[in-house]
Amino acid sequence: MKILFVTSRYPTKQEPGESPAIAHQEQAIRALNHEVDVLFFDTSRYKLNYLKALWEILWRVQIRNEYDIVHAHYGALCGLIACLQTRCPTVVTYRGSDVMWKRERPVSRIVAGLAKQNIVMTAEMKQILGRADAHIVPYGIDLRVFKPYPRQAARAELGLPPDAPLVLFPYDPTRTIKRYDLVQQAIEILKPEFPDLHIVTIQAKPPEVVATYMNACDALVLTSDREGAPVAIREALACTLPIVSVDVGDVADLIRETAACHIVSRNPTDIADKLAMVLRSGQRSNGWLVAQTMDLSNVAARVVAVYETTLRQRPDKYSKRYPNTLL
Repeated sequence: MKILFVTSRYPTKQEPGESPAIAHQEQAIRALNHEVDVLFFDTSRYKLNYLKALWEILWRVQIRNEYDIVHAHYGALCGLIACLQTRCPTVVTYRGSDVMWKRERPVSRIVAGLAKQNIVMTAEMKQILGRADAHIVPYGIDLRVFKPYPRQAARAELGLPPDAPLVLFPYDPTRTIKRYDLVQQAIEILKPEFPDLHIVTIQAKPPEVVATYMNACDALVLTSDREGAPVAIREALACTLPIVSVDVGDVADLIRETAACHIVSRNPTDIADKLAMVLRSGQRSNGWLVAQTMDLSNVAARVVAVYETTLRQRPDKYSKRYPNTLL
């Protein structure tokens, strides 16, 4: 198959940590012997780039007929402009805020009705989107990068204190939806017992650096108001980093049976209590076992299966081209 990815978020040389999950999925699908092109358009500064992207889609797909599948990553707007071409089927992946955020949800619901297939991160997103036929396929992680290795070596590589307890907050602290304020309050509660305790924040880092931080720290804390299927949780599991998280997205399902991981309320005292348990024990999680099902190759195969389901609906056009795959 020949697939066109459409996205307004993608890692670049200037922003290597910008949505690497999309690039990883692209590479994993290519590894399954399919062709993937990426139409990336940056809308962070120029919203008119949506119109430029629409013209590019119409030119490549509607006029030149270059692709078998158009796969948009993000429901609101990205998915909408991808669905405006009618030449080939559109698959849309909803990443979280496009469904969970009330302001964007109406657009995503319109897109879900236009797309041939919809992919969501969680069962909750599927229900809110109102599409019983949506596929639940969270983004995968690269287990060659995210894996456990010695904490002291990771700290030395990053220049972090060798003995101080470190709590990782894997988001931009200025994003109010991520509720960094709760983490700060919890750390203040813990200071009498752990005077050297530090919060380590990371954002827009390449995956290799993120993995090093996860191996260097003692716990990851997540306090967001809303999430879909946070990739940071999956990466932390693969690095055996203990997790203290509010019940958001699919986090509770992932860590329910995982050692040294805790679900907490959005109460600084509760967060502090569970963090203290992790710091006192010094135990790593057994999340590596859970993470094995999240490998990129497994997830890519599931996405390709969605493509095949889509193309089966048009056997007159595709049966001769893909006889072994589609019939």
